[in-house]
Parts: sequence; structure tokens; C-alpha cells
Amino acid sequence: MSYIDKARELGEALAQTPEVQALVAAEAAIRADQEANESFLQYQEKERQIVTTQMISKVVPEKESLALIDLKIRIMNKHPLIKTYFLQQQKFERVMAMVNLTITTTIHGMPSADQLPLPDELKNMAQKIFDSIGGGTPTKTMEIPKDFKLPAGMKLPSNFKLPGTPE
Repeated sequence: MSYIDKARELGEALAQTPEVQALVAAEAAIRADQEANESFLQYQEKERQIVTTQMISKVVPEKESLALIDLKIRIMNKHPLIKTYFLQQQKFERVMAMVNLTITTTIHGMPSADQLPLPDELKNMAQKIFDSIGGGTPTKTMEIPKDFKLPAGMKLPSNFKLPGTPE
């Protein structure tokens, strides 16, 4: 079976999740309410304009971004159906983040919780997520290259040490 067939299967499985079902229902509810639908279409058009600007110039004026956020907040406050849609969209995005993390770690290996720049109290939670992604099957551990350097300006907690680096 090709990876395209597997991707199609994954899409079909995701379409059956409660998160996708709720998102589809929330969008249908907006479409059924003329006033909410008009506001939602206005928001989508503004969002499309910003995405187009970003694709062309790579820079979106801050004023435009803030105007979109303001519009989103105003229509969410005015239309509970739209607020529900955005909340459902966040739940769907969490599912997709977990799917992407699972695919990425399958390809590149899984970091151990100790490799993450997290406080100790969060590392156990991270390890549980990794265990769930692995499906109970041990997976290879992601290798961090010895010459790995953090991006300029990024700082790790003072008690954190990248594996393989000198004390």
C-alpha cells in the first residue's frame, strides 16, 4: 500500500473523530444563521487577504494582523456560534498536532523526556505522551548532533543540559 493510500486512510479516520465531527457541526450551525454567516464570511475574507499578502510580500503589516484579531474577538463576542466554531477548531488543531508529532517521531525518532527543556514536573507528562505515541512499542531515540547549536537568542533553563554536551 502506498503512502498516499495510507494518508487517505488517515484522513478518513480523522473525519470520524469527535473533534472533526464537532468542527463540521459548528460550521454548519454558522452557515444556518444568516447574521453569523455574514460575519464569519467577512472574517474569512479578511484572513484570506492577509494570507495572500503574506504569500506575496512575506510581511503582513502589524496593523492588519491586529485588525484581524480585533474582528475575530468582536464576532466571537457577538455570535456564540462563531465562538463555538473557534473553540472546536482549537480542539481539532490539538489532534492534528498530535498526529504530526506522531509522524515526525516515527521518522526521526523520539526524544526522551530528559532531552526536553522542561521543568522536571512536566517531564513525566511529556514521557506519558511519548509512550502513548509509541503505542507501547519502544521507538528509537532521537539523536541530537554533537555540533547542535541553539538559534541565536534562545536560552534554555539554567538547570538544563543538552545530552552529549560537556558539564
